[in-house]
Amino acid sequence: MSEEQAQVLSRGTNCSVVQLSGRAFPGIHVQGDTFAALLTQLADAARLLRQDPDHREALDELDHAVREVEGLLSFYEVTLSERGIRRPY
Repeated sequence: MSEEQAQVLSRGTNCSVVQLSGRAFPGIHVQGDTFAALLTQLADAARLLRQDPDHREALDELDHAVREVEGLLSFYEVTLSERGIRRPY
C-alpha cells in the first residue's frame, strides 16, 4: 500500500470530488455502499429487462440509477466550475 496525498475539493452526502496528486483532473470518490447500491440497481434492471423487455419496474430502476449518476456528475461539474477547473470532457 502506498501513501499518497489527495485534496478534497468538495464533500457531498455520498461522494466527494478529490484531486489526486499527479492527476490532471479531479475524480469522484463515491461511498462504497452507494456504489454497491447503484450496481445492484443496474444489475437488477438488466436481469428484469432480459426476462421482459417491457418490464416497468426495470425501467424505473434504470431511471433511478441514471438520476443518481446525473446527481454525481452535476456535483462534480459544479465543484469544477467553482474552482475554475475545466471539464475533462
